[in-house]
Formats: sequence, C-alpha cells, structure tokens
Amino acid sequence: MELQEYNAREIVQEINSVLPQKINLFNKRGIIIASTDTQRIGTFHGGAARVIQENLDELRIYSCTEYPGARPGTNFILRVDGEPIGVLGITGAYEDILPLAQVIRKMTELIVRDQRLTWQQARQEHQRQQILSDLLMRSETFVNNETVEQAAALGIDLRIPHRVLAVGLLPGQSDAPLAQSYAAIAQRARQIDHTVLSCQTRTALFLLTRSQRQDSLLDFAQQLRGMTAPALPVCIGIDNFHADAIQLHAAAREAQKALLSCLRKGNVFIKFYDQINMEIFADDIPDKTKHAYIHKIFSDYSEQELQEAIHTLEVFFEHDGSIARAAAALFIHKNTLQLHLRKIAQRTGYDPRSLRNSAVFYLVIYFYQDLHLLQQSL
Repeated sequence: MELQEYNAREIVQEINSVLPQKINLFNKRGIIIASTDTQRIGTFHGGAARVIQENLDELRIYSCTEYPGARPGTNFILRVDGEPIGVLGITGAYEDILPLAQVIRKMTELIVRDQRLTWQQARQEHQRQQILSDLLMRSETFVNNETVEQAAALGIDLRIPHRVLAVGLLPGQSDAPLAQSYAAIAQRARQIDHTVLSCQTRTALFLLTRSQRQDSLLDFAQQLRGMTAPALPVCIGIDNFHADAIQLHAAAREAQKALLSCLRKGNVFIKFYDQINMEIFADDIPDKTKHAYIHKIFSDYSEQELQEAIHTLEVFFEHDGSIARAAAALFIHKNTLQLHLRKIAQRTGYDPRSLRNSAVFYLVIYFYQDLHLLQQSL
C-alpha cells in the first residue's frame, strides 16, 4: 500500500487551511507528491528516500546540503498497520512541529485505511459480479466444489435456491446511460429486499432473490416497477421454479425470454416464463432466418408498407379478429379495415381473416417485433 497523490493533496490542503507550516508529503521513492510549495511537487528528496529505505521513524535535516532536494526540517515516516506508505516533511522547530506531525500521521492513517477498505470492497464486488455472470451465463457444468466455495466467500450461498428476474428498459424511454440506470434499479431492489443479488450483463440486469413463491415474486416486481417509474420504465421477466440451487444458467435464460416477451409487446411489463409460448423456441431462430421469412411473405412490400401492414395485423389479432373492435382501435371505418385486410390477402396469398393462415402472420409479427427490438437496443 502506498500514499496516493490525491489523498496527499487532500491532507496538505486541509492542514494548510488552518496551520501556517510548510508541509511536504513523499511517496515511497522519496518523490514529493503534495506540498504547500507547488513548485517542489515531482522533485526528489534524498532525506525522505533514506527514511523509507532504512525504515526510520524520523529524520531531522539541518541544512540544504545534507541530502539532494532537501531543506531544513523534520521528516516522519507514515505507516498504516505497520506498513510504510510514505513520508511527511514539516519545516520548523522540532518541538513546535512534533504535535502537528502526530495529528497528520493519524489523519493520513485514517484516510489511507478508508482508501484501502474502498479498494477491497470494489475488488470484492468485481469478483462477485464476475462469478455471478459466470453462474448466469455459463452452463451448469461450470459449477464445481471450488466454485461453490468461491461463491460462499463472496456472500453467494449456492446451497440455497434462488429465483432469477431479468430487468430491462423499454427502448427509447430513458436518457440515462444503461449501466447507471441498472445501478439505480439494483439499489431500489435492495431497498425492497436487502438479500437480493444483482448482476449487470450486456443484455439485462439480473436479480437473484431467495423468495420462491409466485405471489411474492410478483409483489417484488410490482414494487420495483413502482419505485423506478416513471424515470426508469422497466419490464421484468421471471424464471420458473428450479429445485436445484445451481440451475442459475437455465433460470437466467427463462427470465430473459420472459423479459423479451414483455419488451416486444410494450404493454405487458411483468411476465413469468410459464406465461410465454412461442418465445420458448422462436428466440433460438437466427435473425437472418427471421428476416428472410418476413420478406418471403411480404415479398414486394416497401419498408413503409410493411410497417403499416404489421401494425394493422397486430391490432386485428389483439382484438381476436373482431373487425369492429380492431377498426375502432385503429380509428378507421370497418369497411376501410376490411379493404386493408383484403389487400394483404391479395398481395401475400395468405388471408389474415382465415384461421388456417393466422399462424403465418403471427410468426411474421413476432419476428418483426423481435428484429425491431434488436435495432432499438443497438
């Protein structure tokens, strides 16, 4: 551990605001890293270097010729938990500056200990995020006894089953950076349940909770949405129950599929995996294949025409094929909607009013929503 430049500057500024003494702080190589005389910063001090090399408690200097870069004063070693971290130099009579040296030593020790604790906490959080990411994104074959022990040391008990929630933001409805938004959501989640673990990935924020019951999970998700809206309009996908505590990879995939189902529709904000249907297999279809299928059915449509046709079909199917209700939702006359549907049937060869052909258009709508969502997230 070593005294850092920004900490050294903070100490010098604090002391200099109330006391007139000239103060220098040196790193373990004898270089001045903070000083009341800014012109000396970055220069070498032979006396400070000796204090570190010989582990001296203090070294008095009486003239400018004793050590390179030195001036009269006293240099005191700075230690934290017995480890040298730097040197303090003060100009003035020894008897006058000794009490001041003790105060600065104590202040430095507290600041550096706090810095060390912050660094250790950041390192532990990085390790926790890494192992959570591995548990969620990699196959369960990754988990072994060593992994379980590593996780336990980081506060992750893999002997206890966890449910997984995937949280995402509706595209284009938040101006904040994604990582910052996820951090805020994770903080809200811990306010609801302090045992919740969070892991940010490229695709979603995953939350791991010990709650197992569906009603408890739904209540948690609703509270989280209430605490984050309207600034952060979130959608939440929730996995199925897994009795095996290490099935986190499978749980994460389920939660993410449920989340994507919410994001596609844009009007359903919380969904369990057992509430989705086609997403179970359709998400595994390559995007290139989805694109090819859309343009096979709507082969001679422009992008604008395709967008308008998809919107018409979405509303038509959302209202269970009711011409009257779909036309009202589209703010057009029933005859106008009938005309649009007949044109789609003529140009594609598939009649959306036919039960037999409805599956064709349902797939098109699903693939179109999926590709559109992908473009918005890029």
